Amino acid sequence: MFALSDEQMVAVMDRAADLPVDKRSTFLERIAARLKLRDRPIVLDDDFDKLLRSALTGLIQVPKLP
Repeated sequence: MFALSDEQMVAVMDRAADLPVDKRSTFLERIAARLKLRDRPIVLDDDFDKLLRSALTGLIQVPKLP
């Protein structure tokens, strides 16, 4: 069992909403998997930011400049 603060939960949902529909479930599954691997049930903000960035890796593509 893990606990996200209300603000953290809003951040997860905001990030998911910003992704293309076909990538949202992958993102949420990555979040859940990373939370399950944690040894502490409470997620501190610094850890949460790293968790979000890690879950977003490869899902957001930044266009390359010419």
